[in-house]
Amino acid sequence: MGVTVVAGVPGVGLSTLVERVRPQLDDGFELINFGDVMLEQAAVANLATSRSELGGLSQRETRRLQRRAGEFVADRAASRQVLLTTHLVVETTAGFLPGLPEAVLADVGPDRLVVVEAEPELIVERRADSERDYGGGSAHAVEFEQDLGRSAAFEYALTAEAPVSLVENEGEIEAATAALRDALDGE
Repeated sequence: MGVTVVAGVPGVGLSTLVERVRPQLDDGFELINFGDVMLEQAAVANLATSRSELGGLSQRETRRLQRRAGEFVADRAASRQVLLTTHLVVETTAGFLPGLPEAVLADVGPDRLVVVEAEPELIVERRADSERDYGGGSAHAVEFEQDLGRSAAFEYALTAEAPVSLVENEGEIEAATAALRDALDGE
């Protein structure tokens, strides 16, 4: 089977987008949110009980959780197609870390990467309107984070020998859903 990574910065509308596209995919696809798997592992180890607490973990703890989540995804992908949502870079108290470090990328072995982006000002607005705790941030900070994500996407693509596609999630959700569906159908 295989893994398609669909990624974007927090607040880009990734969860909404994949929830819209999932019913359009055949039953062989399983949707997995990498952060949710990490949080489950963190809760078992009494390290965190919310997604916002994950950013406060040490680099060592973060990497261990990433490896465990990567192993989970690899196990699931052995018998089905996985649509994996994640962030290509993650912000911690120490700074940004790779969202898919080398060992995790090797376990996950993506066949394709899809990067979802929007204008930084729109992402700032979405973060402010959300019930999730995104911790604020300026348009310039979002632009920096998206730049890091682009760099990470291409580095991951080189390592995994997988193509990268871009989906813009700025206007109507239907247009972005169609663009994601097209990216997932692309060979």
